[in-house]
Formats: sequence, C-alpha cells, structure tokens
Amino acid sequence: MTSPWFAMQSQRNNPARGIRWTTIQETDSVATEAQLVTASVPVDVDRYWFGVLAMDFSVSEMKAFLMSAVEGEKEGEYQLYDSRMNLIATSAGANDYPLRLTIREEAQLANDFGYDNRGGLRLVTSYISWEKLRNFDGVLLRIHRLHEGVRGDFGTITIALALVWMLFTIMQLIAWWVIRRMVANMAGLQESLQWRAWYDALTRLYNRGALFERALDAVQECRMKQQPVSVIQIDLDHFKRINDEYGHQAGDRVLSHAASLISSKIRDTDIAGRVGGEEFCVVLPGASRETALEIAERIRHRINVREILVGKGTTMRISASLGVSSSDENGQYDFELLQSVADSRLYLAKQGGRNRVCATDTGSF
Repeated sequence: MTSPWFAMQSQRNNPARGIRWTTIQETDSVATEAQLVTASVPVDVDRYWFGVLAMDFSVSEMKAFLMSAVEGEKEGEYQLYDSRMNLIATSAGANDYPLRLTIREEAQLANDFGYDNRGGLRLVTSYISWEKLRNFDGVLLRIHRLHEGVRGDFGTITIALALVWMLFTIMQLIAWWVIRRMVANMAGLQESLQWRAWYDALTRLYNRGALFERALDAVQECRMKQQPVSVIQIDLDHFKRINDEYGHQAGDRVLSHAASLISSKIRDTDIAGRVGGEEFCVVLPGASRETALEIAERIRHRINVREILVGKGTTMRISASLGVSSSDENGQYDFELLQSVADSRLYLAKQGGRNRVCATDTGSF
C-alpha cells in the first residue's frame, strides 16, 4: 500500500480515475533505463475506493516488443519515455549506445507535449519526431542524427547536393576573384592611360596639352584672386650637337636630367612641363616678376653646375637659356600671351650668348 502505483490511485491523487503508469529505477544502477513499468487502475464501487488493479511490465520485454515493432527500420532510433522524460526502452541494439537527449532538447520537447499529440523538433544536428501513445502516460520518440542522414539513398542525394553546392560556391569564389583581378587590371590600365595622357614619358613632366590645361586654370584663379602669375620658358643650349656627337640616347639622358633639376628648384604649387624637343615651360601662380627671376636663376645655375654622363667614360656640363614674363608687368592674364612673351625673351637670351636669364624685351637681365 506504500508503493507509488497504489498511493497515486487515491481519489485525491487521481480524481479522474484513469490509468496511471509508473516507472521504477534502480538507484544503484549506472543505467538510466527504467527497470520496471507498472500500469494501475483504481477499483471503485458506488464511489467507494476498494483497491487497485495493477500489472507489471519488465523493461526487457518492452524493449523486445519495441524492437520487433520497428524491425526493418534502418534509420533513426525509437525511444519510449514516460511523462517525466524518464527513458523506459530504446530500439538500440545490445552493442549500440543509445542516443541521449540534451537538457535543451528535453525542455523543448516537454513544452511541445502540452499542446499536441504528435509533432517534430528540428535541431542543429538532429531531427526528433514524437507521438503520444493511447492508454499510456508517455511518449514515443524517433531520433534522426546528422551522421545517419548520410546513409542510404537519401544520404547519397544529400551528399550529391552538398557537393554541387560546394562546387557552385567555389565557382562563385573563382568568378569573384577573376572579376576582382580584371577590375584591378582595368583600374591600373586606366591610371596608366591617364598618366600617359597627362605626362611626358621621358621627362615625367606635364606634356604640352596637360600643361596648357593646368596653366589656364591657374591663370584664371590668379585673375579672380588678383594675384600675379609668371611664366618661365627654358631651352637647353646646343642640344642638337649632343644628339649628333653622342647619339639620341645621350640626348634623352640629358632631357631627363634637366627635367629632374627643374623639378627640384620650383615650388610645390608651380606647374612644369615639356612643350617641345628640348624646351620646357614653368608656370608660377602667385609669383611676381622678381620671384620668377630668382627661381629662373636657380634653375639656370643648377643645370650649369651639374655634370652628366653622356657616354662611356664621358661627362659634360650643359647650359640653358631662360625667358621670363609676368602679369604684373602690364596686368595681362592671358597665358598664351605670357608664354609668347617669355618665349621671345628666351631667344633674346640665346642671342645674348646663352646660359642666361632674360626678363625684358631689350635682352637685359
């Protein structure tokens, strides 16, 4: 009378007077499966409780019955639980380790049991389908694990689809890499073409077209700000003789050398470019005539004092003639006019003996 299957059938503990199931486990056993399952029903006559009718089921018999019921099933494992989520029996063989539910899985299942008689629960590595049994206070579970899904025809199809997906992903990554390389190459090509459109490849200064475009913008800005602007025309002396005596490679070396010397003596805001064979032009925004003369003289001196290797064991010094014009002479902000005036003064410097700077129309310094 003190057994749980008897005490739970009192009118207070079982007011509905239905069948109750109890599971008994051995506390000293390491196994978690129930050792005995008891089904009991109260015996009432004229609303008086006389006793209990009970029947015991051994777990081994229930396990055998469960395994015979699922004979032929190759995927998944069937497990029988009571209402308190105690494992009663499993379809796992004697040599198989039964699948165990995690605490999280048990909590999710217990929550679902209160609403439906059957259902399913999709987890990260498994899928659990369940159904309550008639006349039994428990539930039957079928558990599919991820490693089981790769077996059989379904697993083969799954693997094939996974391989196709991986192949598609790899192809997308390869296509992305190829497109990225193509875009990078196109960007590099665009930068290279843009550089060639703006700069002279030999001297690395602005070419004639780029120089005039930048100079027009600079002159217009100086006009708006009422600032002076000056122009220096530079021509290397006796350049043709260098080409004739030492060859065009020596001439190219001289041009590159002169261009680097010019760049080293102008300001960051100044604009320098190659406008002819051996002729250069420098635009000086914000520079007065006196400032332009100082910069021109520094350029002339720098070119004349440096020696350059023009052949095997042969060095020489070169010189340049320079012409200077400035907007503060007559208030003119026409770049072409300023460049023309500086060019005419350049030839006056050549006529005056070369290797000099001319800043007036009379040929004087």
